[in-house]
Amino acid sequence: MRETLAKQDADRAPDESAAATRAPLFERDLEAWRRVLAVAGVGAEGNTERVGWRIVEGLLRVTGADGCSLSVATWNVEMLASFEDGRVSRRTFFRETMGSRGTLGHSALRSGMPETVLRVSHDPLHSYPESVREGRFESVACFPLSARGRSLGVLSFYYRDPRRVEKEDLEFGMLLAQSSALAVDNSLLLNEGQQNVLLTVQALVRSLEAKDSHTSYHSLRVTQHATVLAEQMKLSQRETRIIQYGAMLHDIGKIGIVGDILNKKGKLTEEEYEVVRRHPSIGARIVETVDFLADTVPIIRHHHERVDGTGYPGGLVGSEIPLGARLIAIPDFYDAITSDRPYRPAYSHEKAVEMLAERTGDYFDPDIAEIFLSIHHGARVAQAP
Repeated sequence: MRETLAKQDADRAPDESAAATRAPLFERDLEAWRRVLAVAGVGAEGNTERVGWRIVEGLLRVTGADGCSLSVATWNVEMLASFEDGRVSRRTFFRETMGSRGTLGHSALRSGMPETVLRVSHDPLHSYPESVREGRFESVACFPLSARGRSLGVLSFYYRDPRRVEKEDLEFGMLLAQSSALAVDNSLLLNEGQQNVLLTVQALVRSLEAKDSHTSYHSLRVTQHATVLAEQMKLSQRETRIIQYGAMLHDIGKIGIVGDILNKKGKLTEEEYEVVRRHPSIGARIVETVDFLADTVPIIRHHHERVDGTGYPGGLVGSEIPLGARLIAIPDFYDAITSDRPYRPAYSHEKAVEMLAERTGDYFDPDIAEIFLSIHHGARVAQAP
């Protein structure tokens, strides 16, 4: 196995010294991973996406694999680092991941044990996400991630040539998965003060849920989409948190709308539509009385503005619209049209992407929309040296 790994690395990377050390590190004890964590600074990093990238890139360089991915279960996001022409490339995949139902990774999550396959092309038992197809991977090893009694996701290693994973690889892989799970879990934990903030925000959302059940689940999904989008845009941790709260509360003003209008199964009259159009302003007035949510007010008030100036309530144009509002408008639209509503069935993912693309530049900020669409198409979003 050691000779095979060394040969794979020598063929792939022009740096012979790096290739020579990468494979032996895989068979050493946990000290190898401790050094990866120390160099990457994972323990001190709070942003979950940055933690994920540091994990997969660090492990890619020390294990001899052709690809390494981290699938975060609660986000339906997969971060994949792989070798392409001697360089490390990053790809982010959304919705269809190695943690999705029916995949090898999902089997690992259910069993709590590593799962491997020698030849993806000959595996009749599992489906494989776009990350495997685009990476041209043939062998896969998946390790479940868990911490504090809950599943966090899947850590996966990929090989383009068929490769049997030996017992010692599985044992060491489980140690790597345990360390990775701790790093991910630490990045997701909120300190006590943030937890109190979150509980307050959730209480506001539950007030809306009591009136309109569609809006509550919609707000949760928009928050998940917006978080991934903000991190892809490399916004700061503080900016991302503001966007998360803004997304969670963007429809809170519907508390002030009559329930019969919100749940009407037919087309709204012009008068009813004018009532619905008040919800951003109502929401802003509700939230502006809460000190720690003050930064979310522009997001809530302007999330229905359009870059061409035809939105509401202010008719703002382009960059006049606050960045957070421009960002949230995109996942808000996407989730609304891919969800069932009292007056129509849900559109398909493909149709929603098509409709969003058609409205980019008129309704939506083209730069932000491009990133959102690249996530949904599994497109490459960054190159790492």
